[in-house]
Amino acid sequence: MVAQFSSRYKPSLSRKLGQKGPGQKLSLGSWFWKLTGVVIVSVTLAGMAGSYWFSWSIRRGLDGLTGVQGEKHALQQVSNKLQGQKGQLLDRKRIETVAAAKLSLYPTMEQSAGGGVIVRIPAP
Repeated sequence: MVAQFSSRYKPSLSRKLGQKGPGQKLSLGSWFWKLTGVVIVSVTLAGMAGSYWFSWSIRRGLDGLTGVQGEKHALQQVSNKLQGQKGQLLDRKRIETVAAAKLSLYPTMEQSAGGGVIVRIPAP
């Protein structure tokens, strides 16, 4: 029995166990593990690419949101300014004066049109 196993443990150049030559086929078990490795690497690369795309998409959306918020803030300031001028523009005396000037109605006295505009109405 020792003679059977003794050739395995002697240093020999002609025979090496555990190494396959280029002409030998792989067994089913080694194909399974190679295929499993390829699938794992592929799924890892696809996951990394997907997470990179997702983070890029979120970053782009947040940049767009920041720009829209700045635009909203500017429009809100203009709206507040116009709301402040609304009362002055809807003043009854100003409306009558501007309407009289545009419709060629001339009351007997000089009136202010509001907002720094003075309408000079000639006396008849």
